Amino acid sequence: LGATDSGVGMPSIAKWTKGHYAKMKKSANISKATRAGFMAGVEMMTLQEKAAQELAETNTEEERKDKWAAREQVQTSMHIFLWTINVVDITTTLHEVAQMVLHDQSVDKDTRKMRASGLKNLGEIFMACPAPTESGQPEDTKKLYEEAAFAAMLETIKRKEEAAQAASVNW
Repeated sequence: LGATDSGVGMPSIAKWTKGHYAKMKKSANISKATRAGFMAGVEMMTLQEKAAQELAETNTEEERKDKWAAREQVQTSMHIFLWTINVVDITTTLHEVAQMVLHDQSVDKDTRKMRASGLKNLGEIFMACPAPTESGQPEDTKKLYEEAAFAAMLETIKRKEEAAQAASVNW
């Protein structure tokens, strides 16, 4: 009684509980990650304000240089930290997408096999790319950050111009 096998069409209590438990766990993980990201942002802002205040309170040029060097070292560490977070986020997202694409029951088995083949080819292409050098020098992380920020800014400008042009054509 109550199972899909009984003809009533209701899932068994065990299946229902398992499904809801998985949804609750996923929701809790998302909330936890969001909260952790928010807290890291607040902590970063606090540290930046403290460093700016300490820099302003310095009396000699030598103290100022020491504070500035320490600040750049922290900034380099933060760039590496942010890069690592992005790598984990991208890896997790790709894993979830691959699972959804490969286990999609709304398509037939041949389609899933073709998707798996395409995913394998894509993975081989990515694996064939040369790995970046890992010097870990502050100049490298600063340059990497500046290049990424500049590329993001150019992409934003391009999208805004395209949207403005599309809007003017529609008038």
